[in-house]
Amino acid sequence: MAHVLERQVLGAIFLASLTLWSTPALAAPGDSTIPTAELDPHFKGGKEGHAYTREMLELGMRTGAATTAALRNDPDRSKVALKALREQMVKVGAMVPSWKPWFRTGVLDELESAVAAKADLASRRKIVSRLENSCTSCHARYMFQVQAQYRWGSFASAVVQAGGEEVTFHQLMLDLASSLGAVRGDVESGQFTEAKAAYQRLMERFSMMEQLCANCHDQPRQYFIDSSVKARLYKVGGLLRRGEKQVGEYTPLFNDVNEMSCMPCHQVHMPAAFLQRNALEGKQ
Repeated sequence: MAHVLERQVLGAIFLASLTLWSTPALAAPGDSTIPTAELDPHFKGGKEGHAYTREMLELGMRTGAATTAALRNDPDRSKVALKALREQMVKVGAMVPSWKPWFRTGVLDELESAVAAKADLASRRKIVSRLENSCTSCHARYMFQVQAQYRWGSFASAVVQAGGEEVTFHQLMLDLASSLGAVRGDVESGQFTEAKAAYQRLMERFSMMEQLCANCHDQPRQYFIDSSVKARLYKVGGLLRRGEKQVGEYTPLFNDVNEMSCMPCHQVHMPAAFLQRNALEGKQ
């Protein structure tokens, strides 16, 4: 999945530079779903397919140049930079018709007038802040939907084969959580024979996660399954093998695995995975 997904990384950058503007009187569109039919043609294929991404990146660069010049009270530079920004806004606004209302240029008129009139810095800063806030509003409305659609690919099709068994990404996450909780619960209740069996299943599932990560990513993962996480899991196994019964010896290891592997995965992968799941359920 992610050897394709990594080639779609510009889709993530697209989100950071999604610069959609509105005039003060323009209400944000009420529908928070993304217009996939209009976006899809701009995200097909590899690098050459990300036309919208490249134009959004260009829009972000021009925005930075224009607002910086305006805040410096540099009329000549502002005039040139704001003109270039206006042209790019019109261009990008035409690429996805459903989002065109966000790309009104009235606020640029205000900024140009403020610079020409030599308005004080605080007044210019307020206008620039309105531009920035419109970006934030759009990110809050569309960011995760766009990520789920174009950055990650399909989590539902992410599966791993192990010993003739096919396990989905979602089931693997459930199994890992269950097994880690089972090991800790057995240790805390003094059921060390059961803890060893749960640990064996945990490590089998962890090995499957390593395989799944390798199937999806060209580059080594720096968390979830890295050497620091594995070292702590191996230490739990060592404690079990030598018959350690002091719960306090295990506790920091369980906490570390939770914080170093489980939590980062929830923060990075799960939002997109669940958004995709919700979208699929909504179509059924």
